[in-house]
Amino acid sequence: MLCGCGGDIAEHFAFCPHCGIELRWSAEARRNASSSAGSLCRTLRSCATRTFERLADDHFAGPVPDEESYTKFNLQDIYRLHSDRVVIREFQRSEEALNGADWEWWFHSGGQGFGMRVQAKRAKRGGGYELEHIVRRTGARQSELLVQDAQAAGCFPAYVLYNHRNWVAASQLGQVTDCRHGRGEQAQLGCTLVSALTVHAVLRSRPVKAAYVRDRSVPWHRILCDAPRGKQTGLSMAHAATRHLHQRGLDDLRAAVRAEARWARNRDRYGAAARYGPWDEPEEAGEDGTMAEPDVPDPDFQHAEDEVLDMPIYRDVGEVLARPLSPLPGRVRAMIEGAVTEPPDERAAGAMLIDLTDWKLYNNRGHRRPGNV
Repeated sequence: MLCGCGGDIAEHFAFCPHCGIELRWSAEARRNASSSAGSLCRTLRSCATRTFERLADDHFAGPVPDEESYTKFNLQDIYRLHSDRVVIREFQRSEEALNGADWEWWFHSGGQGFGMRVQAKRAKRGGGYELEHIVRRTGARQSELLVQDAQAAGCFPAYVLYNHRNWVAASQLGQVTDCRHGRGEQAQLGCTLVSALTVHAVLRSRPVKAAYVRDRSVPWHRILCDAPRGKQTGLSMAHAATRHLHQRGLDDLRAAVRAEARWARNRDRYGAAARYGPWDEPEEAGEDGTMAEPDVPDPDFQHAEDEVLDMPIYRDVGEVLARPLSPLPGRVRAMIEGAVTEPPDERAAGAMLIDLTDWKLYNNRGHRRPGNV
């Protein structure tokens, strides 16, 4: 049998000899837990829990490691437990390129797949994030580079947020729920995902409120929690979950633009110095927390949206969102096969490539291994 850390445990153990956790559960519960020990969802949940506690402890003990340190811890755990289907490639970069680096995640099966370009942000002690970071060497805003680089690589742009114990999700989007791999716990908010377009939406508002980004993020294990069913594969389910995250980000960006247009129209009402966030008027909010579209589109709002979304940085957003599962780029196939490849740009720290081929769900005897997505 296996502990949640991946180490072997015997029936009579009271404590795991590998991680030291107290094994209070019954033998039957341990057998059920070990049956999903190969689950990526379960591993991501465990990584989030460790991040949640570790970041809180680091804030009190100080100094707090940077985002790259937490990313390295998590990637090491993911690879250690899933080396049969996870490949990690680190790129060689100059010291200057360390400022503003991010990772590519590629999910694939049978030569097809999709990618996410991911930037990590750790929560400050009070819960905020450094969302307005400027890359020193170029003077460009990091959030804009993330979207540009993602679109150039054909990837969804996203943020991984590393959170700690000061957060209880206020939004239904971020609520931790039970799944077939285990019970939902607040500590699983330690690692969450949010579209970079949601970050862009919030950066259009003053003051910038990190709570908008945090409460629209979701526990990162959700994108790999759905099992294949019917004609839908594990890859297609993960792709659908990622597209939904990105669509919500695009809706948030549109809502922010409409809020600006509304503020400009009603400047006398709000005051010349006031700037309101895109979700400050609950009577117009939709069920998913974004601003609902009016029954009759307002031409001023539509013009404002078109003007923003036609900017070069957003011009290919819709194309990436609408793109179906496609053949993997040559450089990604080369990384999977073990070839050395050049990074797509200087800000790329590396790539994590996850094989979601359905045969991975079966053990060596041909029996289905439950909970392995």
